[in-house]
Amino acid sequence: MRSSRLLSLVLLLADGRTYSAACLAKRFGVSARSLYRDMDLLSGLGIPLESIPGRDGGYRIMPGFALERSVLDEGELAAVTAALGGIGRATGDRQAEGARSKLRALLAKSPERRRSWIRIELAEGARGHIETLRSAIEESRLVLLRYRDAEGATTERRVEPAAVVYLWQSWYLWAYCRLREGWRLFKLARVDSAHSLLSRFEPRTEPTDTAWREAWESKAPTSLLLEIAPEAVPRAVEWFEAVERRPGGGALVRARLPDNEWLYGFLLSFGPGLRVLEPERVGTELAARARRIWLAYQVSGGPDGPGDADNGDSARIKSDPSRKH
Repeated sequence: MRSSRLLSLVLLLADGRTYSAACLAKRFGVSARSLYRDMDLLSGLGIPLESIPGRDGGYRIMPGFALERSVLDEGELAAVTAALGGIGRATGDRQAEGARSKLRALLAKSPERRRSWIRIELAEGARGHIETLRSAIEESRLVLLRYRDAEGATTERRVEPAAVVYLWQSWYLWAYCRLREGWRLFKLARVDSAHSLLSRFEPRTEPTDTAWREAWESKAPTSLLLEIAPEAVPRAVEWFEAVERRPGGGALVRARLPDNEWLYGFLLSFGPGLRVLEPERVGTELAARARRIWLAYQVSGGPDGPGDADNGDSARIKSDPSRKH
């Protein structure tokens, strides 16, 4: 475990940033005393560590240090190459593509070059505003967003962009919103326009290193109990970890998911193969949305139009307690 920690320390410090001893100890789950011993050992091994004194001081690896190719095996190089390829196609990032080309060159020099075992595609719907946001982040410029919330209301936001992140099949901007006076995740699919302004800002200290992920996970997650029909079990297995098989081929699923607009779209994607048992409010809202979709496809004014259907089938649905969704 210590050898793995030492390698991780080197890879982290090689990015050129300065990390305090307390930060490193917390990150790797060791005491400050153990962290100091690790640093002494790395120095003894010839790693050019630099200790910077003062309140904002800490450790870093001196600029110009490079790792030998042997640090990564062929499988690790292939995985990193695949990840860089996906990012490059998604963002148009020339640096990512350049790094990928260099890594592929390293792979090509291997005496036994192996075909990559992993392939990653992140490009769908990502290119719209990423170049603008990237420049703004690198130059610490304010960005003016025209942004739609989940209900369709549009607002203009002046934000201090920090990063573009990818979460659950969607791209987001992680930024400090001056309108809301706090850190926010903005889904890029809801950004109507993004303009980099001339005004610059002093980058703020983020709440934590993982605050962007915590912000997504903390969007009022709700505990769900779902009943899965036999025909939908294979798809449920793809999405959920806790799938409890039941006699007859169906399953029960317990999950915690963000309670927002995305949740209903996701649940509706299972069609009649999913029924919400708990909480009742989510099942009721899901049934109402499914009914509105059904009504939208009826032929208005015909014998089977919304009026007739509403007096027939919908009445039976309301009166049959077993048809709860």
